[in-house]
Amino acid sequence: MSKPDPEEFHRRVLDRIEDPYPVYRAYREAGTLHRVPRPGTRRAPEWLVLGYEEAAVVLAGRAFGRRAAPASCAGEREPAVVPPGYPELAALLGNWLVFMDPPRHTRVRAVVAECIAQRLRTGVRGRLKENVGTLVDRLVKEPDFDLVDEFAAVVPMLTMLDLLGVPHQDHEWLRGQTGCVQQAGAYRSVADGPRLAVAERAAGALTEYFRTALARRRREPRRDLLSLLLAAPWEEDLAGEDLLVATCVHLLAAGHETATAALSKSARLLLRDRALLAGLRAARDLVPAAVDEFLRLEPPTQTVSRWATQDEEVAGHRIGRGDLVTVVLGAANRDPAQFEEPDTVRFDRDSRKHLGFGMGGHYCLGSALARTEMEAGLRGLLDLLPGRRPAAGAVPYRRGLALHGPLRLPVERAE
Repeated sequence: MSKPDPEEFHRRVLDRIEDPYPVYRAYREAGTLHRVPRPGTRRAPEWLVLGYEEAAVVLAGRAFGRRAAPASCAGEREPAVVPPGYPELAALLGNWLVFMDPPRHTRVRAVVAECIAQRLRTGVRGRLKENVGTLVDRLVKEPDFDLVDEFAAVVPMLTMLDLLGVPHQDHEWLRGQTGCVQQAGAYRSVADGPRLAVAERAAGALTEYFRTALARRRREPRRDLLSLLLAAPWEEDLAGEDLLVATCVHLLAAGHETATAALSKSARLLLRDRALLAGLRAARDLVPAAVDEFLRLEPPTQTVSRWATQDEEVAGHRIGRGDLVTVVLGAANRDPAQFEEPDTVRFDRDSRKHLGFGMGGHYCLGSALARTEMEAGLRGLLDLLPGRRPAAGAVPYRRGLALHGPLRLPVERAE
């Protein structure tokens, strides 16, 4: 069999975005690292990392960061998080943890992580269980509904609003605005100008929304994350409104979008495999293991990027300082060198080794909350899906890998 063409990787993945894993497998079997063109740009190619061990080296290694090295690829200037002309978006995304490197990342993360831990000890889990129960009670009476829009997207959004202390009635507006901002986090070319313009307006609206909310908490502190962030022991050079606002938006966007995709893909696995659904219903103590196994098999984030901050050798390949390195989590999580029968659902394996939450310093800050959301959501699906089947027609997927999952998943009563 001929070696897969690096020029064809992105096209082949997009051609079967619903199920890119056979494409990953073909390339991984030909080599755990590949040098491929970056779609939508004339800049230097990127490295694709498809093997589990190699992914761990990049994600946990000090030689790779979230920002480009000062002397980056072939003399190019360091790419900005957002191109010029979008100041509100740049101010927002520039203060997101996901785009920071140590030591600033380490210091900000420590404060935010402690605030989240404190908030989780004050009733968020109980509210999550109530929210899921209410949703299930309503939807089981419906003849048909969209699992993404009416369940998978609602559970994490209401949870994040409870965490932050934001009114539930704002969830539709906040979901729309954060979705616009989230999509702009991985712009590809000047052709994305219209999308960036929409994201700029959304960034401005969200900034104003959370500035107003923070002002209220200064006057009337509550037992919510907004109040905890305001009262946190920030070091002097980190204390500032821009960072607080950006942190709120980041938590809302990241905590909502990824959990929505994860729950949607879990629902699809259960709908496709009725024996799996019946088995989990009969052994609900396996739900925690199922959460990690589903995240391994179908991670909502398929790729994450790093920049080489120095020359480094990985799996016999020399990666130069300033090179862009993209770790394909969806490929690494199905590496047979790490996971036996990697394309099969198995609850007897140690699935917590999966890379769905990343690894190293950027390991998902909200992983504990995400697991709690997924467990509650999965238990809800076990009560919601019996007697249901997918509605006729294709299931549309997002056209990208940074956030991967169905846009809609309509179901109807089975006859």
